Amino acid sequence: MPTVLRSAGFRVLVLFPPREHSPAHVHVVNADGLVVIELGTGRRSQRTVRARGMKTSDVQRAERLVSENTAALLEAWRSIHGTVD
Repeated sequence: MPTVLRSAGFRVLVLFPPREHSPAHVHVVNADGLVVIELGTGRRSQRTVRARGMKTSDVQRAERLVSENTAALLEAWRSIHGTVD
């Protein structure tokens, strides 16, 4: 489970196959919980698919962090999974 980004108390992870699945997404964790966010691509908008244990304000901060780093996170996904879809 490689950490591909650390910022402001968050760790952003991309999990390895075969446990992982498309579409491209990241797991963002902090001390309180987890949020799973599908990455925005040319075909699809960023979307939060699950949040557990994290305060609403932290979920919003995690969403901004992912949005601001989408290109790097998509590249990390590609390097692990070989494709975005």
